[in-house]
Amino acid sequence: WAIGQLAEDAATRVLTVATGALPLLVQLLRASTETGKSHAAWAIGQLAKDAASRALIIASSALPPLVELLRSGSEKGKGKTAFVMAELAKDVATCALIIAAGALPPLVELLRAGTENGKSHAAWAIGQLAEDAATRVLTVATGALPLLVQLLRASTETGKSHAAW
Repeated sequence: WAIGQLAEDAATRVLTVATGALPLLVQLLRASTETGKSHAAWAIGQLAKDAASRALIIASSALPPLVELLRSGSEKGKGKTAFVMAELAKDVATCALIIAAGALPPLVELLRAGTENGKSHAAWAIGQLAEDAATRVLTVATGALPLLVQLLRASTETGKSHAAW
């Protein structure tokens, strides 16, 4: 929790990665309690706000445990992991890696059956991934479009905004 809070600041994000926190956070994703995994995901999402950190997160093999958390974690963990995917997908080149890691089906499932927060973050992640033309076709094929429209009808203002974007 503390590292995630500190990573709110851009200079601290760079320093956090430089001090070696990232591999430890990825290790926590792989072997911790559900709460520990959720907090590690959130901290990684905060670090992913920095473009240089995004590349290091991908290089650190964080995608497989993140996708696993998205598939089978707690509802809170799934929502936080969708937030991470949205941050990572800010780099279009990373979108193909996220898709190849298998993130799209659990993101769509989160849209279907997640908490309001999870649905909102899933919509944001899917929107970021849709910057890539190939991903748009896959997104429609997975059934995301009707779920996004449903989110427009009956969600929080943030959820509606993420669905529209």
